[in-house]
Amino acid sequence: MSFPLQLISCRAAQDFHSRDSSFINGVFIKTRMTRKKKNQLKVLAMSSDNSTLKMNLNEYMVTLQKPLGIRFGLSLDGRIFVHALKRGSNAEKSRIIMVGDTLKKTSDSSGGSFTEIKNFGDAQEMLTEETGSFSLVLERPFSPFPIHELHQLSDLDILFNRGRMPVATWNKALLASNLQTTEGGGNSGFVVFSSKFLASPGLKFLNDQNGHVGSGLQKNILSSPVSQLVCIFSEKEPGDGEWAHGSFPLEEYIKALERSKGELYYNHSLGMRYSKITEQIYVGSCIQTDADVKTLSDAGITAVLNFQSGVEAENWEINSKSINASCQRLNVLMINYPIKDGDSFDLRKRLPFSVGLLLRLLKKNHRVFVTCTTGFDRSPACVIAYLHWMTDTPLHAAHNFVTGLHTCKPDRPAIAWATWDLIAMVESGRHDGPATHALTFVWNGHNEGEDVCLVGDFTGNWKEPIKATHKGGARYEVEIRLPQGKYYYKYIINGNWRHSTSSPTERDERGNINNVIMIGDTASVRPTIQPQQKDANLIKVIERPLTENERFMLAKAARCIAFSVCPIRLVPK
Repeated sequence: MSFPLQLISCRAAQDFHSRDSSFINGVFIKTRMTRKKKNQLKVLAMSSDNSTLKMNLNEYMVTLQKPLGIRFGLSLDGRIFVHALKRGSNAEKSRIIMVGDTLKKTSDSSGGSFTEIKNFGDAQEMLTEETGSFSLVLERPFSPFPIHELHQLSDLDILFNRGRMPVATWNKALLASNLQTTEGGGNSGFVVFSSKFLASPGLKFLNDQNGHVGSGLQKNILSSPVSQLVCIFSEKEPGDGEWAHGSFPLEEYIKALERSKGELYYNHSLGMRYSKITEQIYVGSCIQTDADVKTLSDAGITAVLNFQSGVEAENWEINSKSINASCQRLNVLMINYPIKDGDSFDLRKRLPFSVGLLLRLLKKNHRVFVTCTTGFDRSPACVIAYLHWMTDTPLHAAHNFVTGLHTCKPDRPAIAWATWDLIAMVESGRHDGPATHALTFVWNGHNEGEDVCLVGDFTGNWKEPIKATHKGGARYEVEIRLPQGKYYYKYIINGNWRHSTSSPTERDERGNINNVIMIGDTASVRPTIQPQQKDANLIKVIERPLTENERFMLAKAARCIAFSVCPIRLVPK
């Protein structure tokens, strides 16, 4: 997503003249833009003369004349966001503000200091002022805002707490900023009839009292950006107007939302997110605080299987020692088994041991939270592999089951690779079954027009050469499917037997140099992760239904690994 301020800069070339504008290291320094013609819209991006304003990369600032023409929504999580724009208003004419943008800060009418917006009370001054200009700092969401969900909200959703009892409290922390008394003001009691005058803790309290809190046992990792609306509000304006979603058609938003479904964004600031897969298995993102451990404990979690490395935890500024101490205090067993993030080969090699750990924990009647940093890849891959190997569920069915309950993108080929590695544990010699891998043998010669054939112990015991296909230049390829195992081969170039110097070689008992290729590997309890040999050939794993014999060997191998591991040895000291 492009930085929103760039939209202003592009328009400035046509409609604006500017002076003294700069943007350095995320800090705005005195920037001012105005239209040449008087009495028209003023759109400004500026900070005060005496200070600089720091903003995140997904935040932008715009200064508008009153009336703004923005209708805000207050959500149950305390967020104030743009709910709609008035047709022809200053906000719509800016062509910058979009529905779903969160209001973060506002300046006063003099354009001086900024106020951080935490609740309705913080925004009230801006709304009550009838004239002047205000600078707004808004945050653009990472993914398209689902505007179509706003149309589905009923009046009861918008007019939250309508017709219910008022909130009476002595706790001023539950109230919006404009209702909070100063220190030393005594123990004043409050009765609030409109829920918009509550701060986030007050909204949570009201929600708890009304029985709308969902079960804490399942928090989907990418929950809807539209939280339940408490109310909608705007400044007082004379006359009626048409409220809409700006100049961006609803159809375009829906299409953008559909396009974004395949993209996952990990936002660490959202906190730990998790989903329930079975009664005993939960999967999600990393534990960030001691409070997260308490949340898991309250949900009945008794063990955590963590694939996050210590380096990752440090990068995200996670206090692992404090979290481990909280686990011990709450009798939650913490098992750390690091797997490299984004490394398909490392995941493939360590997956059998990971699934073994999960099985052993489940056999001890633990309710297990399987986690990695994002909750997108390593942890769901372990759960899918467990269902595939230990419960005899087909891989595609296990994958669809987990991804249907938890938004994620596990490395499915790595699971298939590890499956064949496990089967190889209980096989003697080569795989006795259908092909398991698709190979592309590559010959990079020196001249075009060569006659190239592939021959090996898999081509009728060296007696049935396969003619290669010319792919352009001096590159020739042969595509073939083979069961996993070790194979020897050579190339016949214009009638001469040759081996490729771009692929591994071995000498046979007669002293001949042959190329060698190892398809698949054998799983082990303690895998040694060695660098893969350089090879010009390409190998892809085949995912297919397992035969009856393969299913038996897979179940046997997976359990052999599981009952050779001891989870207690991986508990932090």
